[in-house]
Amino acid sequence: AQHHSFEGSQCDYGVSASCLAGSDAFFKSASPVALKPMPKNPALFQVNTRVVVGELSKQLNKQATLDDYPEEELAKIAEDYDMVYFLGVWQTGDFGMKKSIKLLNLDPCMKGLPKEAACSSPFAITDYSCHTDFGGDECLARLRDRVHAHGMRLVVDFVPNHMAVDHPWTKTKPELLVQGSENSLGREPQNFFKVGDKVFAHGKDMYYDGWEDTVQINYGNPAAREEMCNILKKIASLADGVRCDMAMLMCEDVLEKTWGQRLSPFGQERAKGQFWPPAIQGAKGVNSNFQFIAECYWDREYELQQQGFDFCYDKTLYDRLKLGDAGSVVGHLKADLNYQYKLVRFLENHDEERAADTWKHTDFHRASAVISFTIPGLRFIHDGQHIGRVRRVSMHVNRRDPEDKDVHDKGVKPMYDKLVAAIGHNEAIRDGEWRQCHVTPSQDQNPSFNRIIAHAAWKDQEIVLVVVNFCGEESTGHVILPSCLGGIVHGKNCKLEDLMGGESLDKEGGKLMGEHGGLWFKLHPWESHIYKVSCV
Repeated sequence: AQHHSFEGSQCDYGVSASCLAGSDAFFKSASPVALKPMPKNPALFQVNTRVVVGELSKQLNKQATLDDYPEEELAKIAEDYDMVYFLGVWQTGDFGMKKSIKLLNLDPCMKGLPKEAACSSPFAITDYSCHTDFGGDECLARLRDRVHAHGMRLVVDFVPNHMAVDHPWTKTKPELLVQGSENSLGREPQNFFKVGDKVFAHGKDMYYDGWEDTVQINYGNPAAREEMCNILKKIASLADGVRCDMAMLMCEDVLEKTWGQRLSPFGQERAKGQFWPPAIQGAKGVNSNFQFIAECYWDREYELQQQGFDFCYDKTLYDRLKLGDAGSVVGHLKADLNYQYKLVRFLENHDEERAADTWKHTDFHRASAVISFTIPGLRFIHDGQHIGRVRRVSMHVNRRDPEDKDVHDKGVKPMYDKLVAAIGHNEAIRDGEWRQCHVTPSQDQNPSFNRIIAHAAWKDQEIVLVVVNFCGEESTGHVILPSCLGGIVHGKNCKLEDLMGGESLDKEGGKLMGEHGGLWFKLHPWESHIYKVSCV
């Protein structure tokens, strides 16, 4: 394994000169491309690197690398997305592979797969160098340059909490890792393991037992924090962003609750303060465009935004959409807009079940997707989600089922084709202002209006109106645009073109602003529309 060092004084956490100092990039682009500014609401496409490289290897009858990832695929992604996230590019070890082989007949989503399908978890990293199977760091740098040539940014993983159980630090730098005793190993064999004469802790959170293929990094040791800052600087020279695995585990109070006195390094003063702010500042010193995306739970989103994260997972919205509860979704969308613009909206990712399996009714799936991807924030779409794959791919395997066996509902792909085109090519949705619409009852005071979710986005004279009946029953009600749009639509004749393929409407602008009660809708169960509003 290779180790990378940076110039800079010892990190005291206090103020970390090493973490805050700039650094020359390791991998400068051969032909730099000026990246366009990110829109307010970027779209990200996640690629499972192990799966696609495995499929390419089979097609090419050789070990494929990132150089073999087709140019036409990058061009296709770039038509609708601003960022592409290659999951699992870093080097992994033998222990993780052995664990994955053991899991083949135990994990339901791995059953039936052959031994050669097994691979180490991408979150048990032995070295932050691009995996040798994928061509190494030079290959990754070339992929970044190709991604840039298509106008996108490259995102990769950062796993801050732990390394692989067979990481070289267990032998070369054991002081950087949380250690235990023979008594610890005897009491909690599921949470500790031994290398030579030293006992180490497995990586874990504060609620569950440890992950047996990992070793916990000791964030009480200033030197460990400095090493992780340096790794981030290297990544910032190779890519444009990181998806930070379980980012909330680095919060100072979480570390304390999980590890307590084990964080105190022998013979040194324990590191103080939050890890993320200086780490983020240091990486952005190497690459000013570098983006930090937090996988986070336990209502830590706002806290991590304040620490410098550009985007944080919005698991709350995901859970409320799954429940089909319109009122709780509307309530969630009343949060401060500055907070909402920094949330990641998703219906699936590599940790969740496939959206087509979770939302088995296509119209319910469509309604949830229309809401999730037309509100402020980063729109995250997982490879296979857009065609309706139903079998989740385990992080311990490098293959997926053939498309004809994995896709059960042929209606999902055309739905996503329309939706992704709408969010990818409409500047009001991508980069405009956003507000919730006022929804009122029909003349008969039918309470079903409470199940209608409506909002508007606009930029300059371009307006988009989204209307969704988020319910499995018919709903009626009036929708009224935000009052700030009155200057654009009042006194005009407005054409509402449904970007999802529904019928167009012709309405007077005053009605959209609330005259005669507003724009009246009678909506079928889960009916959803994205209207482009043109006024003349």
